[in-house]
Amino acid sequence: MLRPLLALAMVSGPALAAPAQTASSPAGPASFFRRISAAQRAGPIRIDGRIDESAWSAAEQGEGFTQFEPDEGAPPTAPTRFRVLWDDDSIYVGIECDDPEPPTATLSRRDRVVEGDWVSFDLDTTNDRRTAYHFQVFAGGQQLDALHFNDTDFTTDWDAAWESAVARTPSGWSVEVRVPLRILRVPDGATEFGFNVYRYVARRKEQDQWRYRPRGSSGDVSLLGQLGGVGGIHPVRSLELRPYLATRSTMTRPAPGPATAPLRLAPCSSFGISENGLAAGCAGLDLRYSLASDLSLVATINPDFGQVEADQRVLNLSTFETFFPEKRPFFTEGLDLFQSPLRISFGGAYGGDAYQIFYSRRLGKPPPDWDTVNGSLLYQPSARPVGAASKLSGSIGAAAVGLLTAYEPRVEAQALRDGRVAELRTAEAAQSEVLRVRVPLSDRALVGLVATARDPLFASSSSDLSRRHAHVGGADFTTFDAHRDWSFTGQAVGSLLSGGDAEVEDDGTVLGSGSRGVAVSGKAQKSAGPLIGFVSSDWLSPQFTVNDLGFMRRANLFRGFGYLQLRDVHPSSWYQRALVGAWLREVRDSTLSLALAQEVGTETYVQLNSQWDFGAFGYVSTPGVDDRELRDGTPLERQAQHGGGVNFNSDSRKRVQVGAYAEYSRGVPRFERNYDFGMYLTLRPMPQLETTLSLDFVRTDGAIRRIRTAAAPGNVDPAMDKLDRATASQHDRFYLLAPQSSRSLSSIVRATYAFSPHLTLQLYTQLFGAGVAYGDTLRADVPAGRSTVRLSQLRPATGDEPEPDKLDDRQAGLNVNVILRWEWRLGSTLYLVYAHQTSADFRPRPGGLDFRGEVGAFASDAAAHGDTFLVKIDFLKAL
Repeated sequence: MLRPLLALAMVSGPALAAPAQTASSPAGPASFFRRISAAQRAGPIRIDGRIDESAWSAAEQGEGFTQFEPDEGAPPTAPTRFRVLWDDDSIYVGIECDDPEPPTATLSRRDRVVEGDWVSFDLDTTNDRRTAYHFQVFAGGQQLDALHFNDTDFTTDWDAAWESAVARTPSGWSVEVRVPLRILRVPDGATEFGFNVYRYVARRKEQDQWRYRPRGSSGDVSLLGQLGGVGGIHPVRSLELRPYLATRSTMTRPAPGPATAPLRLAPCSSFGISENGLAAGCAGLDLRYSLASDLSLVATINPDFGQVEADQRVLNLSTFETFFPEKRPFFTEGLDLFQSPLRISFGGAYGGDAYQIFYSRRLGKPPPDWDTVNGSLLYQPSARPVGAASKLSGSIGAAAVGLLTAYEPRVEAQALRDGRVAELRTAEAAQSEVLRVRVPLSDRALVGLVATARDPLFASSSSDLSRRHAHVGGADFTTFDAHRDWSFTGQAVGSLLSGGDAEVEDDGTVLGSGSRGVAVSGKAQKSAGPLIGFVSSDWLSPQFTVNDLGFMRRANLFRGFGYLQLRDVHPSSWYQRALVGAWLREVRDSTLSLALAQEVGTETYVQLNSQWDFGAFGYVSTPGVDDRELRDGTPLERQAQHGGGVNFNSDSRKRVQVGAYAEYSRGVPRFERNYDFGMYLTLRPMPQLETTLSLDFVRTDGAIRRIRTAAAPGNVDPAMDKLDRATASQHDRFYLLAPQSSRSLSSIVRATYAFSPHLTLQLYTQLFGAGVAYGDTLRADVPAGRSTVRLSQLRPATGDEPEPDKLDDRQAGLNVNVILRWEWRLGSTLYLVYAHQTSADFRPRPGGLDFRGEVGAFASDAAAHGDTFLVKIDFLKAL
């Protein structure tokens, strides 16, 4: 079925388009430019949702919206009007939404996208045509705020305290918004802002725009309209203080040891209440201060993130680290400032960004795994505390600047050793800095600089903990044409390590004091019109690393992507949009001598007028090698693969929404296969309640995996001890391998109940079970050097080899988070949190895969259980 569907999309997709009106025809985006004038407030405004104060009449009325979808270019089905006022303290926006039918007033928690009517507006206060604030109010009353950056990127991680209200009117509904100037970057002497207003009518999935942007246009912030009449507006320099208090109690089963943890005085002090119970109390402060008209400081002292949802548990059997998204409020806000303009969102083998120079999850990361040689652990923080952190962001002249600093104190654990409780240091104090600067060279070009540093503090020379200093610096350049349809971005980065012990990477590269490396990347992209695509390339030297404060899966890499897509974004008689795409991927080591991945693939997608959407993809890869599997750089042959997948999503306007996906791949000529199935069900029985249940099942069979690293053969060393990975390839050696089978099942429930726009109850729970099993042991005897280990040269093990490192494994977990959030006054919040965590990881006896045992392992004797209750309250005070 996929090939005929693909051919249909390629041959007839664009020809089927029938735009509703000539407004969606070839006229360029610039022809739809609009301008409107605000007025200075001359009378009182009460934020109650009703635009009935006389002060509003002083502002010019905006109207004449245009449909973006579903009927591109057509007049809206219901009129929308708005006005803008300002004073020395705030900007006021009033929006009236006529509608012959009641709005879809879905109620949910703040900053959550739901299927319901809403209005929003964007403000580019610096007029740089690349960044803008986004303010959105749903008909149910809840807010969503966000940031646009790099023109087309968007993040909801930015949060600020602003006021809004919704009211029903005889002709429909209306919204009033007050945005304090103290949360905005307003330059001195500003006379105009970039501006646009949007409205969404959920029952039709209709989006209306005041400054219309035709589908397929390139740009977002660069295509805003203009808000004039703000001459005389001034930046507001104020100090926001948000202190907090938090207390928690934790119960663990079984008890970690036959002792009660003693009182521990620290920024978050704790004391044991029993052998399996611990209580703790914390206090801290967040602050925001406007240093200049376009420069602000955000800082935090001893932050607490107990209300943040737990990470989703996954089974990672690859040789790469798992990437987890940032969820902690201080670090999510303004994170866009430190993002590289060169982003690769393409997935699959070696997909995504080749390196991320700053990865905020490195700050406050979990402490090292506990070594039982140090005794029975009684207490250790679940994450490294952040003592203090600050972010300086804004503009200095024409330059956009971001500076982040963070201090992490030493981590001390309490353990039972030789019958007494001892304090053990598990991590040294560290200081981290990230600097980002971007300067426009012209209207069509920008240059950027980035630097990061991570340095240990107060570490004694006798300490066996990390004393490594890591520094990274780089530059990037972006240019685009007048319409921003075409763009090119180049980036060069260097890294330097000093001090600390040497580490051996899985590809055999040794990183130690003095190690330095470089990475060079480039991307050319066309992002407008029916034919879009990009070509990109990355080259990373073997000793390049950003992992101390950034994220990268590997160095020693050359990677090339090519992607071409033919799309029709204009509605037809049966679909809203459709596309067909094809890609080519080439991945090698930095010397270009090893082919790590070579792949061609194609995909198609269609969104029907019924609002159901369907997608499919397929790919073929050639044989390659893996130079990380054996952990010393010796390449292991990998088979050719072919595979594909399909997915669909139903209409999100309905009370019941479903979606599913299925993916399959197979290795040739030897048996190797992978299955990945998933589905979700979303229920909206009432406007204030939404529940989603998702199930994901993954099964793999047949991949040849290492189960013991390189060892000396018996004729050289009768004990067959392991070789040092840094020099293993210089000796005759053997490896133990085996075909691997794995299975994992994850079930997640998310539910949100909104009592009001300011009081919500949120549930997150995940039940996870997984099993890993290995087949008959195989042996590879390899001479000195790094010749490729061929699958054909594997032989059954002789039976006298030492026991493998990797044995059959069973994992299980249950995570539950229940969060009651009450914004009891503007910007001040009370949290009541319950968190449960069950975790089990053990060798099953007998071995092998057992579905019942994998799912039920969380209730086994090997499981550890923890329950935490948290109360946290913060207070916002603006001075």
